[in-house]
Formats: sequence, C-alpha cells, structure tokens
Amino acid sequence: MYKKVIVLILIIVITSACAKNDNNIKKEKVEEKTPIVEDKYVDLNNTPISFYSSNDSGLIKLTKINKTLVSLEDVGLFQIYPSNEDNISLDGGFGNSFYNEWMKYNTNNNLKIGFNIKFNTDSEEISYNILSPNNTFDKWEFLMNYLYDDYANRNKGFYSHIENDEFNDSTLFTSFKMQSNYRCNEIKDKILLTVFTYDSSDDFLDGEYRGNSKNTLTICLNDNC
Repeated sequence: MYKKVIVLILIIVITSACAKNDNNIKKEKVEEKTPIVEDKYVDLNNTPISFYSSNDSGLIKLTKINKTLVSLEDVGLFQIYPSNEDNISLDGGFGNSFYNEWMKYNTNNNLKIGFNIKFNTDSEEISYNILSPNNTFDKWEFLMNYLYDDYANRNKGFYSHIENDEFNDSTLFTSFKMQSNYRCNEIKDKILLTVFTYDSSDDFLDGEYRGNSKNTLTICLNDNC
C-alpha cells in the first residue's frame, strides 16, 4: 500500500510538471510579436511646383477657381511651372522658360511630374494619381484629363495632348487640361487637383504622394467652398 501511494504521488508530480512546461510553451508562443519595420523615408526634394494661368505678361499662380461643371465642357487648361511665386515673367516663351527653370532642379536628379485628383460623390471618396497618359483614362466618366509637353512642341503653332506611345523619360508635363464628362454632376462641392514632383516609388505610401514638392489647386463647384 505504501509503495502504491509513493508511485501515485510521483505520477501526480510528473504530470503537473509536464502541464507547467506545456503552459510555458503556449505562453511563449502567444507572446511572440512580429518585428516592426521602421519607415526611414526622408524627402530631400524641395522643388517648387505650382499651377498657373497665362496672360500677355506671363503667368499668374492659381490656388482656387470657381466653376460650374457642364458635361463635355472644359474645366480649365492649367500651366505647370517650377515655382511658387505669384507672378512669373517669361523669357523666350513658355516652353523654353519652363525647361530652363526645370533644369535648375533636375540637373542631377531623375525628377518626374505627377498629379493627384480628389473629389467626393454621395457614395464614395475618390482619389487617383496621373503619372502617365495611360492614367488620364481613370475615372473618365467624371473627368477627362489631358497632358501636354510645351517644350517638345515649342516651335509648333498647334499640337495635341501626349499619347502613351509618345511618352518617354524626356517627356515634360507642362500643361494639364481637365474636361467634365457625363457623371460630372455627381461630384460634390469641389475638386482638389494637386501637382507634385517625385523620383521613385518611395515617394508614395498606399498610393498617396508623401513628398514635400507639391501644390494644390481647389476647383470650387457652384461657389460651395
């Protein structure tokens, strides 16, 4: 009888020890964490960039305009220029002036120009980037967009927007044309049109530009903003 009691006690002790070990293993597994990767993004690109309208004396910076959208009518043709000044005097025409100013910032870089469009409807918040002529077809049922290279066409009296088969690393987006389409009446209050410069995919996070070099034009609809 005594031996049986001793054996029973040993079994209980061993079973308890195993159970504790199992609990420790489970606990260790629960406490394991996925290492956090730190985002070390730093943007050293401070290239000025803005939207402008042109007149006989040069360029006037645009930050806000008022429009009423009518399907298949132009919202506006906006000049892009590497500056944040309110007024620009052009020397040698717009195409040459743009190129000369652009090369001050792009001599040792691989800078490109891109755009973002944001607006709301009753059912969704829309945001998309235009980085090439292909992107101009995005959300075309609301807005149709066109890109122009005034430097490449500086000696021509008339020229059309850039097609994707004409687009290459030397293409400069110097003008942006926006036209409303058949669902334009669904856009609420305003359109935010942003121009920015970038040099790699690292300048974007979840599809949104996060760099320093940008400027936004607010297109206020029916005086609602």
